[in-house]
Amino acid sequence: MRSLNVRRQGDSPSDGRSPSARQPSRSSFSKSSLSRPAVSPKPSIHEQEQEDAYFTELLSYSLERLGKEPELLKADQDHLRKQAEESAVKHYKAFINTASCLEAAKEEMQGLAGHVDALLQDIPVLDRICDQFVTTAKALQAKQTENKQLQSNHATMLELLEVPQLMDTCVRNGNYDDALDLKGFISKLAFMHSDLTVVQSLVKDVDATSASMLKQLLQKLGSNIQLPDCLRMIGYLRRLGVFSERELRLQFLQCREEYMAEVIEDLEEQSAYDYLKRLTDIHRLHLFDVVMQYRAIFSDDNSVQDGESQDGGLVFSWAEHRVCLYLEALRRHLPRITEGGSLASVLEHCMYCGMSLARVGLDIRGLLPPIFEACVLNMFSKAVGTAVDTFLMVLDTHKWTSMPSMAARSRGRSSASPDPAAAASSDAAAPSSASKGAHGGDPSTPPYALMDHVPLAIFVNGLLSAFNELRHCAPLSLATALASILQEALTRICSGTAHYSAARTLSSSEQTLFAAAAKAQCDLVAPYAVSCYQRIYPQSISKVDVEQATKALREVVQAWDQEQAQKKDHQNAQKQKRTLPRLPSKVGASQAQAIAATDQQSSNGAAAPQPG
Repeated sequence: MRSLNVRRQGDSPSDGRSPSARQPSRSSFSKSSLSRPAVSPKPSIHEQEQEDAYFTELLSYSLERLGKEPELLKADQDHLRKQAEESAVKHYKAFINTASCLEAAKEEMQGLAGHVDALLQDIPVLDRICDQFVTTAKALQAKQTENKQLQSNHATMLELLEVPQLMDTCVRNGNYDDALDLKGFISKLAFMHSDLTVVQSLVKDVDATSASMLKQLLQKLGSNIQLPDCLRMIGYLRRLGVFSERELRLQFLQCREEYMAEVIEDLEEQSAYDYLKRLTDIHRLHLFDVVMQYRAIFSDDNSVQDGESQDGGLVFSWAEHRVCLYLEALRRHLPRITEGGSLASVLEHCMYCGMSLARVGLDIRGLLPPIFEACVLNMFSKAVGTAVDTFLMVLDTHKWTSMPSMAARSRGRSSASPDPAAAASSDAAAPSSASKGAHGGDPSTPPYALMDHVPLAIFVNGLLSAFNELRHCAPLSLATALASILQEALTRICSGTAHYSAARTLSSSEQTLFAAAAKAQCDLVAPYAVSCYQRIYPQSISKVDVEQATKALREVVQAWDQEQAQKKDHQNAQKQKRTLPRLPSKVGASQAQAIAATDQQSSNGAAAPQPG
C-alpha cells in the first residue's frame, strides 16, 4: 500500500501542482519502496513522512482523479518491474558474484566460529590436566618420601606383613590358639597406630582370616561333634569376640539344628515305616545330646538375665521347634502305613524316644496318642469301607445258583439235598446250629455257612482283615468311634441288600437262595462282626446295635417268611381239598359260584409276585 504515494503524469491541473513538481516525488518514493522488504515490521521516519504526504495529497484529489489513481499506480508498477528485470538481465554476473562471495564469507565465518568454540572447550580440559599433573607430582613426591622411610624399616615391616599369612597357616592346620594370639597382637598394634596405612592393611587381612576361622568353627559345630570338642569350639568363638553371649547360644543351637536337618534330609522316604523309625532314632539321640551339651557349655544360663521365660530359655524354645517338626513328620507319613503291626512298632519306638527325652525335660509321649489315633481311625475306616464297597459290587454281579452246602457237610451230610431250594431253606432255618458246628467251639472262627454265600464271605474276609490290623494297635479312646464305623458298615450292607431285593426281579429258586443269604447276613454276619469287635474291646458290649443295623433287611426277611407261610397254607388247603369226597353231580348255582371264587383266589395267591 506504500506504493500509493507515487504520483502519475497526466494528473488534472486542478491539484495546483505541475507534473514536473510531482514526478520527482513519485520516482523517489517508488525507488525507496523497492529497496525495502515487502513487509517491514516498523517503517522509518522518512517513509512515514512520505506516506503522510501522499495521503494528504489524496485528500486533495477530486473524485474523478481518485478513480484514475489505481490505473496510474498499476502502470507505474509495471514500468518499475520492467526496469528491474532489465537491470537484472544486464548485471546478472554481478549478482551471481555477490551471492558467491556472501556464501563463501558465511562458510568462513562458520568455520572460524567452530574453531573458537573448540578452543573454548579445550581450555578447561587443559586447565584440569595441569591440575592433575600438579597433584600427581605432589603424590609422587610424598610416595618417594614414604619409600625412603620404608627402606630404612624394611626388616620390621617384613615381619609385620607376614603376620596374616602366618595366621592363615595356623587356621588351616587347626592351630586356633596361635591364630587367636596373632589376631590379638594385630589388634593391639591397630589400637596404637591406627593412622598408618600398613597397619590398616594388616587389620583388613587379619579380619578376612578371622572370618575364615569363624566359618570353620561354625562348620565344626554343625557336624557330628562330641561335648569336649563343643567346649573348645565355643571357647574359640568367645575369644574371637564376634558374638555376644546370647548370640553365641543362638549360633550353637542354629548349627546343631542345621546338622540335624542335614541328617534327616539324607533319610529315604520310600518306606514310611523305615523312615519314621530312623527319624525317631535321630531325635532320640541327637536331641538328647544337644540339650546335654547346651547345659554343659552354658552352665551359667540365667533366663531372667537374658530376658527369657522361666521354662529353660533358648534351648527349650529350640527343642519345642524340633519336636513340632517331628510331630508334623509323623502326621505326614503315618497315613502311608497300612499295616497295624508296623503302626504298633512305630508307636512303641516313639514312646521309647519320649521316655528317653523325658530325662532332659522333653517328654513327648502325651502328644503322640492323638496322632496315632487319627491314623488308626483312618486305617480302619478305609479297610471297612473297602470291604463294604467290595460286597456291594460282588452282590450286584452275583448269580444266585445252588452250591454244595458247607453247613450240611459240617453236620456230616454225605451229599447236598436234591432240592436246592429245600437245602437253602434248611440252612437258613437253622443258622445257629450250623454256625456252632462250624466254629467247633471257637467264636473267633468265621461260620462255615458263609461259604455258601460268596458276597457275605468276601465281606467277612474284609472285616477280618481290618480287625487283624486293628488288634495290633487299638486305642481305648477310639472304641466308640470304631463301633460307630462298624455299625455304619453293617447298616450299609443291610440297606444295600434290601435295595437289591427291591430293584431286582428274581425267580422262585433265586428268591429262595437270596432269602437264605439275607438270613445269614442278619443272623451270622452281623453277630460275628460284633463278636470280633468285642474281642478287641471287651468292655464295649452295647456300643454296636445289631438290631438297628439289620432292621431294614429283617423287614425284607420277615415279609418273605410271611409269604412262604401263606404259600404253605395254600398248599395244605389244596391237599385237603383233593382228599374231600366227590360232590353231587348237580350243584346249585350259589355253590358253583363259591367254588369258582375259591379257585380264583387260590390261583391268585399262587401267582403272587415275589417280595422285593
